[in-house]
Amino acid sequence: MKKILIIALCMLYGMGTWAQQGRNARITMGMNNLTYNKPEDKGTLAKVLDALLTGQVSKDQSKYQDAVRAAVVKGLSQSHRIIAIDGQLSKDEAALPNAMYIDGTVSNLSTTSKTENYESDGKTRYRTYYKALIGVTLHFKDAKTDEVFASPAFNLSQWDVSWIETQEGAMMKALEKLSSTITDYCNKWLPLSANVLEGARDKKDKQKEVYIDLGSKEGAYEGLHMGVYTVKTIAGKEAKKQIGRLKIMEVLGDDISLCKVQSGGKDIKAALDAGETLVIQTTD
Repeated sequence: MKKILIIALCMLYGMGTWAQQGRNARITMGMNNLTYNKPEDKGTLAKVLDALLTGQVSKDQSKYQDAVRAAVVKGLSQSHRIIAIDGQLSKDEAALPNAMYIDGTVSNLSTTSKTENYESDGKTRYRTYYKALIGVTLHFKDAKTDEVFASPAFNLSQWDVSWIETQEGAMMKALEKLSSTITDYCNKWLPLSANVLEGARDKKDKQKEVYIDLGSKEGAYEGLHMGVYTVKTIAGKEAKKQIGRLKIMEVLGDDISLCKVQSGGKDIKAALDAGETLVIQTTD
């Protein structure tokens, strides 16, 4: 199965380093230009041959350009740390710490269809199904210097979506998938970070619950999942090792939440008993 999201290595390293300007700092991000590069028409004969070989017919859907833009902005705005603005940043917004803007291109915006026959009341009937295909590349740029940090490509192929009975329905499903994929990507790039304050409930040699210093002020919510890490400095470099997973059970205030230990209870309790510092990062 093809992956929806293709991430350049420079995004993992360049942007990750750039973003460390204060724990859980918010990023103001403007959506500038999103242009549609309409593919060249294959011609009638090529379309007929494709249909004969695959049983599917493709159709350009440039009328959904604005909907793609809205889906991108939605995906950005639903992430933990991005304040998304649909349009060019104002002078004051561009001057904010961490401010960025996006230019992008839509390389594919189409639907593919197939028609299947079935028997009903002794007659052969036909039903057509649709899938929407979307390809978007986003260029993340520094609002002050115009430096391009990375250009991740989000390619929603026919392997990533299911067949829908209406063309519009297929496009709406694909746009929802695009938004959620962009949100997941941004949350991996800009996770929420926190520390384990102290243990709450334990049982024998396992930690069952802990308190963390992440609350409503920084976007914590019930059900949020996180990884638990020990951090050591070796030869001047930071070594981080995951030892467990948490899930927020209750947000208790601006900067405190109660979490259930989902895995690694023994290692977490041992680390707390030894006075080790435990850090956490969101995983969704």
